[in-house]
Amino acid sequence: MAYIVLDDAIGFVDLYLADTAGPGPFNIAAGGTTYGRMNSPGLELRGWDANLGAGTFVFAKAAAAGVTATQMCELTQSVTSGRYDVSAQPWAGGANSAKPLVVAMATLSAGQWGWFQLQGLAVASVSGAPAAGNAAFWQASGTVSPTPLASKAVLNAQFASATGVTIGSGGSAVTLSGSQALLLLNRPSAQGPIT
Repeated sequence: MAYIVLDDAIGFVDLYLADTAGPGPFNIAAGGTTYGRMNSPGLELRGWDANLGAGTFVFAKAAAAGVTATQMCELTQSVTSGRYDVSAQPWAGGANSAKPLVVAMATLSAGQWGWFQLQGLAVASVSGAPAAGNAAFWQASGTVSPTPLASKAVLNAQFASATGVTIGSGGSAVTLSGSQALLLLNRPSAQGPIT
C-alpha cells in the first residue's frame, strides 16, 4: 500500500521521503533521479493507490518539533526571507482554532520538507476504538479519536475503518497497527468558533 504520484511536469514523486533542501529544483530521491520544475510551499499533487484510490497531497515544512508519519498535523503559514512558507506541526488541539489539518506521509525532522495528505483515504494515528463512519476529534498531540471532545472536532473528515484492519490482499496486503485507522479526508480543518 503506497500512494504513487506521476506528475506530467515533475515525473515520479516519492511522497514518503524527507526533503532536506526544501523549495527549489525538485530533487528528493537518492541519486538525483526525481527532479524537474520548482517545488513550492503549498504545491499540491494528486496521487493514486490500488487499494485506497485517489488522494491529494501538499508540500510543507516540518515545524520546530518535527512530525511523525501518520500524525494529524495543523498547517500554518509564514514569510521566511521574503518567501511564503507553509509549515506543519502535530495538531495541538487548540479549541475552535479552525486550522487546516493534514496527515503526515513521512517522519520529518524540524525544517525538513515533505508531503502531507489533505484528500482521500489516509492512514492516521488514532486512539480509542473507531469504526467506519465515526466522526473524528482531537485526542492528543497528532492523534485523533472517535471520542467526542467539545470544540475540538475534525471537520470534513470521518473514520473509514477500525484500527488494525488489513488493506489489500496477497503479498501486497498491509495490516495497520492497533493505533492506526483509515480517515476519509476532504480538506479537513479543526472546528472553528461557534459564536
